[in-house]
Amino acid sequence: MEINLIMEALAKAQGSYKKLISNEHSASGKYANLQSILEAVRESLSTNGIAFYQFIELVEDQTILKTVLAHLSGQSIWSTARIVTGKNLRATANILEINKRIQALMILGIAPSQNDAYAFDDNTDELSEQQLIEEVRKPKDGKAKILVDRETTINKDQYQELLIELDGYESICEDILECYKIETLADLPKEEYHKAKNKIFKIKKIHEDYSNRSK
Repeated sequence: MEINLIMEALAKAQGSYKKLISNEHSASGKYANLQSILEAVRESLSTNGIAFYQFIELVEDQTILKTVLAHLSGQSIWSTARIVTGKNLRATANILEINKRIQALMILGIAPSQNDAYAFDDNTDELSEQQLIEEVRKPKDGKAKILVDRETTINKDQYQELLIELDGYESICEDILECYKIETLADLPKEEYHKAKNKIFKIKKIHEDYSNRSK
């Protein structure tokens, strides 16, 4: 299979990529998501007759992500990645988005943004979650943590659920801690779990509505 024409076109395109802009927040810091990656290369690829696309194939009961660069000459190059199903639909969608970004970076010849831990470390899902947990568990103002009766506080699953809802909303987390006069989310009284979750939903909705009006 000949790829001389597409590689020549890709080499020219790489010389005119725009700067990769970090636009997504994570526990490790801001990184460039797939939208930012494509915005950096779309014009260069188009100018040089290259199309970028990704799709899912089912191969022997395996879910395969295929990432393709196709040239107007008919030549193409591609990469494949097996997608492992997550614990639920949301987790699976996150895994898919992570793989789409990593495969795009590799085939386009782009170095990951500095804080894109997923592109550097294949166990970053656990590391990012642990980092978030540790940040939320830290006592405010460096004070020693007050002993709490764990029989009266939320359980591990409820705690994890709140962490997911508050990911990227650190200010809301601070508001919740202040409201209930607690040092960490793990200290939230279990009878207040549903009230706190409803408050989080309402505050997030206000934030999202405000952001939409500001666009």
